[in-house]
Amino acid sequence: MLIVASVLQLISSLTVGGAERLLINFASSCADNPNLPQVFVVINDKINADLAADLSASGHPTYFLKRTPGERNPRIILTLLNIMRKHDVRLIHAHDSGAKHFAMLSKLYRSMSVGYTIHNTGIAASWDSVQLRLHRRFVDWNIAISAAVERECQTARLSRIFKVHNGIPLAAFAAANRPRSFGAPLQLVNIARLYLKQKGQDILIKALGICARRGLDVRCDFVGNPPEGDETTMGFLQELAANEGVADRVRFHCNRTDVQAVLKDADIFVLPSRYEGFGLALLEAMAAGVPVIAADIDGPAELLVDGSNGIKFKVGCAEDLAEKIAMLARQPETATHIAKTAQNFVTEFDIAFMRDQYFAIYGQMIRTV
Repeated sequence: MLIVASVLQLISSLTVGGAERLLINFASSCADNPNLPQVFVVINDKINADLAADLSASGHPTYFLKRTPGERNPRIILTLLNIMRKHDVRLIHAHDSGAKHFAMLSKLYRSMSVGYTIHNTGIAASWDSVQLRLHRRFVDWNIAISAAVERECQTARLSRIFKVHNGIPLAAFAAANRPRSFGAPLQLVNIARLYLKQKGQDILIKALGICARRGLDVRCDFVGNPPEGDETTMGFLQELAANEGVADRVRFHCNRTDVQAVLKDADIFVLPSRYEGFGLALLEAMAAGVPVIAADIDGPAELLVDGSNGIKFKVGCAEDLAEKIAMLARQPETATHIAKTAQNFVTEFDIAFMRDQYFAIYGQMIRTV
């Protein structure tokens, strides 16, 4: 039997980040499925033009509400409710905390099933008793992107927890594969939001300094934006690079959405995070044939077998990271083998698999409304 009610995909902003790329790739992957219509709504006015064009090009009904962050104008919730009535929305899938708040508010006015993807470790554990009670009251189902996130959801006693690993469009990233010699200069890349508390770019810059002082000709591109309103992180990283003597070896690229092109130019991908729910950029690098080095933390640990499909280093330790970079530079055959093994490994993470799991959850939950 066909399900004719719609699913509303709700996200706060459409800036450059992993959750945003994931949503756009999902939209593209289900463009040809009329049995479960999808509607996409971006709440705030923080919108990257390239990403907005990609989302609109997916062919789904797409709405940009252009709310100023912090605005309390009732027109936003009224517009959202009108969209839901127009498309007979019975289920909302919220992709960040701001979207979740609007989904919970909408549920006060319209009967529907609300779901929330928990994209990182530490989120459920950070809620106070009031936030936890509200979540349990209004959120009917939860998607955990990894076993580590799933465990935290279970500890918080959330209802209906589904573990669904993030997916990527494998074919698009496989096209970025190329032979790599790992010669001088060795080109590293980090693709992540410039949020040091989590993403650890400072650790990588310190490791670059160690490598340079030991005579390794290495460069690194940092691809990502600071969080909205953060005016200090970029300057801090630039000053740190100068202090480490590698200011001329690092480049910062904001607002880049051509991830495949960035990876094609790289010899090694580095994920120096202090904590990570999963590691979408890690998957993308593996699919592109780029050998990966990642901190030994929960999310990446579900993906990497050390020395087989990637290299792990001690979390927070720039010295250990520098040694692992130098090791791959000295052993290009090892780097090539790791990249090939990783490409074979990521075949189970195609966006189509994630989409099918989402649809199964939607079909189950929409019948409870």
